[in-house]
Amino acid sequence: MSLDPYALIAKADKKAAPISGFTSFFSSGSSYRFEEAADLYIQAANAFKIQKDSRSAGQTFEKAANTQLKSESKDDAANTLVEAYKAYRLTDPGDAVRVMEQAINMFTLRGQFRRAANYKMDLGAVYETDLSDYDAAIKAYEDAGEWYSQDQAEALSNKSFLKVAELAAGKADYYKAIQMFELVAKNSLNNSLTRWSLKDYFLKAGLCHLATNDTIGTEKAITQYIEWDASFQSTRECGLLFKLSEDIKAGDTEEFSNTVYEYDQFSKLDKWKTNVLLEIKNNIVNQEDDLL
Repeated sequence: MSLDPYALIAKADKKAAPISGFTSFFSSGSSYRFEEAADLYIQAANAFKIQKDSRSAGQTFEKAANTQLKSESKDDAANTLVEAYKAYRLTDPGDAVRVMEQAINMFTLRGQFRRAANYKMDLGAVYETDLSDYDAAIKAYEDAGEWYSQDQAEALSNKSFLKVAELAAGKADYYKAIQMFELVAKNSLNNSLTRWSLKDYFLKAGLCHLATNDTIGTEKAITQYIEWDASFQSTRECGLLFKLSEDIKAGDTEEFSNTVYEYDQFSKLDKWKTNVLLEIKNNIVNQEDDLL
């Protein structure tokens, strides 16, 4: 038989209530009472979870966290806010990000940046997939990347920055995307495990350059990438970027499409690259219209 969460909350409220006067002389210390109250709130929250009442579970975990703060149990409070996030995550993403932001702030104040970075990644996913708030998602992923970098977690840092780059390009913030792709490429130059991905990072950065309508800047960037990694010059990705730049300068949408098609026959283009290429092609069409 499951516990009654409302009865547990009533007991917790009574424990957490301020005591004054003669009664307080015989009562246990306030810190201990708050700890007991928080434990009861947590039991109630878990009872709500058993009943599949996620919202009530989240609200009750929040009460537990606030009570833990009253007893200066900051680590416990941060962990309990994470539990509130997990409960809210199922039905109330707005409340989920609110409590997680509080928890992350507590972790950073206590120097737990690696843990904060992990949760920032989770937060970015909620902003991106549940709330479609891409600006907030970009900020969350970038914060995570910087904190991972501080902790020497290069692979996780790169993963975070790649999310920033891809989302920024989706918002047509191509210069931000270029900055992030090039940062990840630089981080990968001397790493034998990630060096094989360089040509993909260079290709994505190059496509973003092309999407800005700056063919001169694109070709300078490609030259820079070859200086960073001489092997890039002989890749199909490098050849694609140079050829696309020529097609753009010629204003030839048909040849542009042929170039993309031929590349796709050997190296399948993913959705992200396809979307950027469509944007580049639209730019060529718009330039042709401006000349009419």
